[in-house]
Amino acid sequence: MEVLEEFIRTGGAPNVSDAHTINGQPGDLYPFSKSETFKLLVDQNKTYLLRIVNAAMNTIFFYSIANHNLTVVGVDGRYTKPVTIDYMIISPGQTIDALLITNQQVGQYYMAARAYSSTPLIPFDNTTSTAIVEYKNIGNNFTPFLQHLHCLPSLL
Repeated sequence: MEVLEEFIRTGGAPNVSDAHTINGQPGDLYPFSKSETFKLLVDQNKTYLLRIVNAAMNTIFFYSIANHNLTVVGVDGRYTKPVTIDYMIISPGQTIDALLITNQQVGQYYMAARAYSSTPLIPFDNTTSTAIVEYKNIGNNFTPFLQHLHCLPSLL
């Protein structure tokens, strides 16, 4: 509320955030949170319902999971015709229900969110938040896949 009140009081832009989060953690691309990166543990060849919520005040995000498609089945609490996508765009306050089918080889895959901006003239947090989709029984020392993470072309 302090950010909103300052924004209204001054008539300027809201403060640029320090970090965006997935499930409360910025992810391992931020050095201070590498050990706290959220991991979604999954079984291979199962279907999971994800509820993706953009709780940001004024930021639109691109969101995707490396090497996986998502099937959108609901938006803002309403069912919708299923649409399979490799990335999504989610607006502030929006919720999207999507099915994740864990049909890839056993491993770790980045889940990532990155802010959208249509102009370089407005300052915004241009960092990427990550989490990891981890298939059970992968063993140790596995590096998460970045390939086919469509919302992050600059990281490939």
